[in-house]
Amino acid sequence: MSIQAHVDSLAEKRLQIKQKIAEESARPMPDFVLITDLKKENLRLKEEMQRYLIAINKESYNASS
Repeated sequence: MSIQAHVDSLAEKRLQIKQKIAEESARPMPDFVLITDLKKENLRLKEEMQRYLIAINKESYNASS
């Protein structure tokens, strides 16, 4: 799996988590522990994506130098 494909996969997972957060938040009695856990997972995925994107940018910069 290429780095870009992995980043795309992480982005899709983040989208699914955001949808779960929205669904849970819309319930009459939302589970705030679940929402908090989902938000933490979303942040973890975001940070992982950023690390990969930095690596991609470094590779493209080094390749063009």
